[in-house]
Amino acid sequence: MSISNQFDGAKLARRGIFFALLIGITLLYTTFSFRGLSHKDGIDQAQIGREVARGNGLSTKMVRPISIQQLESSDKKVNLNHMFDTYHAPLNVLVYAGVIKMVGGDDAGNYRMLANDTVYKLDRVIAVTCSLFFIISIGINYLLISRIFDKKIGSVVAILMMVSEYMWQITQSGLPQMLMLMLFSSALYMAWRAIEIQESKGRAFLPVIISGFFFALLALTHWITLWMFVGYVIFACIYFRPRGVVAVTLIGIMLLFIVAPLIYYTTHSDNPLGTAFYALHAGGSRDHFMRSLEIPPLNIKGLNLRILGSFVTQISYINFFLGGLVIAPAFFLALFHPFKRSSISKFRWGILLMWVFAAFGMSLYGAGDEAVDPNQVHMLFMPLMAAYAVAFLCIIWARVPLSQQGGLVGNLHIAVVVLITAGPLISTLFLLSRTHDNTNSPIGVNPVSLNRNLADVTDENTLIVSDQPWAIAWYADRQSIWMPLNSEQLEMLETIAEEQQTPVSGLHFTMASYQDGDILDSFRVNQDLSPIAYSPWMAYMSQSKSRDLFASNPTVSKLISPINGTYKHTIILENLFRPSIYYSRNAVTPNMEE
Repeated sequence: MSISNQFDGAKLARRGIFFALLIGITLLYTTFSFRGLSHKDGIDQAQIGREVARGNGLSTKMVRPISIQQLESSDKKVNLNHMFDTYHAPLNVLVYAGVIKMVGGDDAGNYRMLANDTVYKLDRVIAVTCSLFFIISIGINYLLISRIFDKKIGSVVAILMMVSEYMWQITQSGLPQMLMLMLFSSALYMAWRAIEIQESKGRAFLPVIISGFFFALLALTHWITLWMFVGYVIFACIYFRPRGVVAVTLIGIMLLFIVAPLIYYTTHSDNPLGTAFYALHAGGSRDHFMRSLEIPPLNIKGLNLRILGSFVTQISYINFFLGGLVIAPAFFLALFHPFKRSSISKFRWGILLMWVFAAFGMSLYGAGDEAVDPNQVHMLFMPLMAAYAVAFLCIIWARVPLSQQGGLVGNLHIAVVVLITAGPLISTLFLLSRTHDNTNSPIGVNPVSLNRNLADVTDENTLIVSDQPWAIAWYADRQSIWMPLNSEQLEMLETIAEEQQTPVSGLHFTMASYQDGDILDSFRVNQDLSPIAYSPWMAYMSQSKSRDLFASNPTVSKLISPINGTYKHTIILENLFRPSIYYSRNAVTPNMEE
């Protein structure tokens, strides 16, 4: 056997091991450890995608109270049974629509859960879709980084991406980040091709334009990426020729793609930014404003301090947000290294420029220290930042005597980085092998209680007010409104619904009203509706019926009193330790009542 054949055989074996691990980890996170979609925005986009698959357009079964007020304040018609979504960017929703249509998910009967099911099958379909985008992204970044540096660094980054537990967490959220990663990586691949062509004295205009096409698709996936596009346009104007033509063409492509959504948002909300505009408001979280039936004035007081505070938080958690890659933040040290090839040196400044604008956008719209946040886009930069960091580490390692050794010793620096990065993934595997517990839904409510129990006692015309409207819309397939801030706004909501001859059918409370917070947080979030959220626990402790517990409370009594309450019929959808309670206006099956 020739030396070349031996080398090819070793390379083939390494690739085989890599793909076997990749397939194994994918199966782990989409099958064995998968407990359902983990983020409300991901679930929300999935249910909108199902409505699109049904031919209902970009309509939503989850209604934000602020969108109702937004329509009323602009004298537009409010139809609670057919609300158009103006919160999310459309591309990921349309991708989900295609996938859901392909697997027959537009017919809810095809995915009816059984009593002993723990995972909604369409959840798994969405997670697999996100995982496929991630796998494609690994391939694109391998090709890109191999062109920028070499195949060794490209392989190392591909492995680091594969063993990043944080990235796999995102694939289970339902958020569009993996589609964004694929599009952003494709845009940067074409940008690098343009740099290569220009360095060789060729015409780089075409690949620049193709990169602009991918940036436009990226913006249609999440509007916050427009900030990254600003950074790219500035870099393109500085680096590519002719500058004016490049800038005008890139901006023209972006406008061509986003003009239709802007017109759509203006038509259905009277604001080109749609409902998402209110994420800019100061004071309180995004959720607070989405649940309000009162549009507050835009408050820019202290905006600079909020932006600075958010930016500091992002920097504090930068290693985590860059996929948990211990090496990735070293990109900022690599900025000071004089790489021999000028194209490599110049490209890193383009990456930095896009990252700075992205960080500003995240600070402006809000992206805190949550493990998975819909506005978190640091992870899009992880592959290239890691590549520069690994290259910088290899340069330093080359000066160490051990680097002259062969095999594992000579590549000890790479092995250490990979092992540290893979630590959380290894911990997940260990815990999974020890506990075998795959029953706790990440949303805090068993989907069966909604897909079967709630769906069984309601009909398709039911209008439910819930603290988990995204779950009601997706799992129960019922129209749901996010629980407003207090009982006064709930009355306003009931009046609007009755005027449309579609009265609210019931109130749905879950542990989402107080999960991960103390009692003061719950009172701040739910105000005078808090006693209803806590009533199952307090009833258990006092050995009384929850509907009688607050009989002397006028707000609670008016809503759920068994005598004169609007929603007098209490339905226990789940047990005490994972309470999911539906207070119904109409009588239901007797054996399901409290």
